[in-house]
Amino acid sequence: MTAHWGVSDPAAFVGPDDEKARVFMATAVTLKRRIELMLALPIQALDAMTIRSG
Repeated sequence: MTAHWGVSDPAAFVGPDDEKARVFMATAVTLKRRIELMLALPIQALDAMTIRSG
C-alpha cells in the first residue's frame, strides 16, 4: 500500500534555529499521525480503488 501526503519541506524553512526545530518537529508529528491512522485502517474493508499494490 502506498500513500502520498503533501507536506511542506521543513528544510526549506528559513529562520532562527529554534523555529527550524519547531517546523521539523511539526512535520514529523503530522507524518507520524497520518501513518498511525493509515495503519489503523481496516484493510479488508477498503475497496480496490482505494488500495493499489505495486
